[in-house]
Amino acid sequence: MKQPPSTRLLFSLVLLVLAGVAVAGGAMQTIGETLGHSVQRDRLPAPIGTQPSREKPASLAPIPDPRPAPIPERNNHLFDADYLQAARQALEQLPGLAGQRLTVFHSIHFYDDGRINLDLVDPQQPTHVDSYHFERGQWRKGNPVNPQQFAPTISLQRSSTSLASIDFDAVPRVAQALQQQRNALQNPASEVGHVYVIVRKAGKLVWLPDEVAGDRESVRLQFDAQGSARSVSRQ
Repeated sequence: MKQPPSTRLLFSLVLLVLAGVAVAGGAMQTIGETLGHSVQRDRLPAPIGTQPSREKPASLAPIPDPRPAPIPERNNHLFDADYLQAARQALEQLPGLAGQRLTVFHSIHFYDDGRINLDLVDPQQPTHVDSYHFERGQWRKGNPVNPQQFAPTISLQRSSTSLASIDFDAVPRVAQALQQQRNALQNPASEVGHVYVIVRKAGKLVWLPDEVAGDRESVRLQFDAQGSARSVSRQ
């Protein structure tokens, strides 16, 4: 008759079983954790720094708004002393006039667009007068002028003076004085567009215009031969 196993033996078997179960459970946990971490790493999105950059196609890139080209300001040659002096020198170098004593009859007219109109006595025939016109940087000889068609107070002898006695630098001075008064009396102020000089008796030079009409009042200016304003009076 077989004897039942002793209590010590049974206890030892139980311990062995429990130890085996513990070892197996730890191994399974280790395997599970290993597999789990591997799967999680595979499922994690790639770091932002490692993502491939996607460049926008050229057709989708923003197109800057076109900027309008700056509009150049209109150049008023009445304020340009260098321009006026260059025009005078060009006149004195014209064929038939170079090296001659030039005489102006009655008036010279200056315009903001650069035009200049004047009448000159022919150096070779002192009784003849011809018109000259400066435009777009060039002088041209115009039509003959008949001094007898002017007013009785205007004559070739009385209303003529040498070109050398007329200071072209006076033009910007007159224009600036007129513009200053327009800026003060007009809103908006109109721009000076015409300055002229008249030769009166005994070669006296009178610069015009000498009046500025404002919105509420008008003034009269008096210029000397060099175009400097000597007085301003309200009318």
